[in-house]
Amino acid sequence: MAKERCVKKSFQDSLEDIKERMKEKRTKKLAKVATVSKVLSTKVKIMNNSSVTVKSFQANNKALALALEAEKCKTRQALDLILHLKREHQRLMFETFILKRKLNMQQESNSSEVSVMAVVCHIIVLGLRVLWWV
Repeated sequence: MAKERCVKKSFQDSLEDIKERMKEKRTKKLAKVATVSKVLSTKVKIMNNSSVTVKSFQANNKALALALEAEKCKTRQALDLILHLKREHQRLMFETFILKRKLNMQQESNSSEVSVMAVVCHIIVLGLRVLWWV
């Protein structure tokens, strides 16, 4: 080693060594820049993918919100129909009650008329019998 130190390199050789080291440093820096740019491009891709994902989620959320609104509208219409049908049922039940009451009243009045007529007929028959006896 001592001999190597003592041996002086020529100026041209030392210049070549310096150029070689500079090239190595430059390639190392370029490699670092390339890896940094790859990492950055990957991050940009991830950001682009995430922004695409966010946009996809937003579109999906809009579609779900519209579907939910449509279902709410359908539910509201169904409830309105149910309420209308319940009211119609109640009205018909009331009408049926009124008609039954009228029928009962007519039957009672008919039965009383029939009984009055039966009494009148009975009186007439008795009167005729009396007349026949006389």
